[in-house]
Amino acid sequence: MKKLSLLFIVLASFLHAQTLELTDGDYTYTKTINTDKQKKELYIILKKWIISNSSLYTLNKDDQRSGILSFEERLPLVHYNDSQSTIPSYTNVIEITNKQIMYRVEHIVFQDIFGGMTNTRNDYQSLVKRIALSVSTINQLKDQLNKERNIKNRFNFRKEISAENEKLSKLNNINMLLTEHFTSNVEAIAQQISGTYQK
Repeated sequence: MKKLSLLFIVLASFLHAQTLELTDGDYTYTKTINTDKQKKELYIILKKWIISNSSLYTLNKDDQRSGILSFEERLPLVHYNDSQSTIPSYTNVIEITNKQIMYRVEHIVFQDIFGGMTNTRNDYQSLVKRIALSVSTINQLKDQLNKERNIKNRFNFRKEISAENEKLSKLNNINMLLTEHFTSNVEAIAQQISGTYQK
């Protein structure tokens, strides 16, 4: 049973982190955008775009010589459950060369709030582990439900499964929210520079 639970955790970790790559202990999201524009023009266009969206982004690296623009993005408060919530944030990095942009998301951080008071900072891996644990718990409860014959106990197991499914749904929503924001940034950058990328 322990081996099976571990398998579920590994499988869930893979499924929910597949859009991101683990590099040196940090989950990153990367897209390459191709264009016909040169480095200098691209830099001017994208810096202007970041500054004009200062209500959403905070520019923290502006290096025209190396062609790197970096900016912070902070998402609204989202909920793990009734008593736990979090504020996701991450660093967007744009590496500019002639006719190409490398967009990368790194340092994904969750400012977790428990009971409206305690603030702790966790990385993306903490979300992956939460999802994996929830998937494992649901499968264990389903296994117990299938073996249980007592009507009252079966009702209780179904109730627990329903609660855990709701928790998993919220975790998946947070994961999807992040991916949607990453994709939205790629689309916005591609639109600014009349670029193309592989979806």
